[in-house]
Amino acid sequence: MLYIFNAGGVVMWPLLLCSLVSFYCVLERIIFWRNINWHNNNTRDKIINNYLNSSESFLNLLRSDNTYPLFSILLKAIKFDNCSAESFHLALSSALQSEISSLKKHTNIFSTIITISPLLGLLGTVLGLIESFSFISLGEASANNIKVTGGISEALISTAAGLIVAIASLLFSNYFKIEFQKELSIIQEFLVKFEIVRTEKTQIV
Repeated sequence: MLYIFNAGGVVMWPLLLCSLVSFYCVLERIIFWRNINWHNNNTRDKIINNYLNSSESFLNLLRSDNTYPLFSILLKAIKFDNCSAESFHLALSSALQSEISSLKKHTNIFSTIITISPLLGLLGTVLGLIESFSFISLGEASANNIKVTGGISEALISTAAGLIVAIASLLFSNYFKIEFQKELSIIQEFLVKFEIVRTEKTQIV
């Protein structure tokens, strides 16, 4: 593996950096979405029950995990619980917008890596071919076969490495985009339900 890395030339170092950054972002997002899915399956249904039964237990639940978007949104909006339905709706919408960035975290990083990795691979290809041609001398090509093939090897390895990093990052980026769209729909549906419950509670009181 080390031999392949060294054979890829100088562009392998920025490609290694891209792969490490991508790996970190993927790992962070996997943990993030696993936590969200766990809350969706285990605590989401408790929110409305706690809201109806006890304001203290409701607030404690919302403060239990600030990485869960629904908790963060409701914790920001509940400050306007005594306001009108229109004001509370605006508070929920504003809180939802503030959470979008956390749901789409690392999107720009993935886009940059997906774009730049193949370009770095292409740069390695050009550098490798330039190196190969520099060893070719008319009438003496056979004497430089090893150096010529080494330059071609560098070109192919760097191209392959750039494509591997870009493809892997693209697959995970698209997966996280799907998770974002799914979670956004879940949040919007729940917030509508919460507003209805709040309106009914207000009317009863």
